[in-house]
Amino acid sequence: MRNDSMNRRSMAALFAVAVIALTACGSMKPLPSDTFYRLNVPPAQPAAQAWPTVPVRVAKFAASGVHRERPIAYAGADSVVVGQHRYDLWIDSPERMLQNELVRYLRDARVASVVTGSSVSGAAIEVRGRIDRMDNIVAPGEPGVVVELHLELVLRGQRDAVVFARAYRESRTPVDSTMTAVASAMSGAVGAIFARFTADAGGALQGDTNVSLLLED
Repeated sequence: MRNDSMNRRSMAALFAVAVIALTACGSMKPLPSDTFYRLNVPPAQPAAQAWPTVPVRVAKFAASGVHRERPIAYAGADSVVVGQHRYDLWIDSPERMLQNELVRYLRDARVASVVTGSSVSGAAIEVRGRIDRMDNIVAPGEPGVVVELHLELVLRGQRDAVVFARAYRESRTPVDSTMTAVASAMSGAVGAIFARFTADAGGALQGDTNVSLLLED
């Protein structure tokens, strides 16, 4: 009889634990689902100055560890602490995404008859970029988005020569606090940098008297 009583108490205790566990599971909030965002850079207007008549290759961008990954990065006003939005991700890695967007932008701008992200042989102009910042600023009173890109032009002939290099910075304030608005503001900032770079690069190529000689060597 004693054993039966102990068994009944043990079973009751196990049942109570199971009920508590099921109740706890039922009260837990489901984890947020991942949401993916793409850059939507405004299309380019035809460039005022055409580039030399050789293929243009846009290399994959370089970036730090945080900006190589797909979660959208955020930072405080001092930019010392940088984190990632866990469930808000770019549709591709920023390095590849910016490469593809710049290829499309330069094609729209008609800077050359061939603009590609693939390898090319022979004389060419190569665009190289580095992502320094591509951040959602979360501090009150600060711009909601900051993009900093370093872009350079390399003439590839018998020898490579850097003919232009510049760092660009653009900030934007999203229309609201949603991540959709943040991604849209980021697209606008990237587009403004691409426009400035396209104009600056065209001027540098036209003003460099050694360009044709470097490409023909």
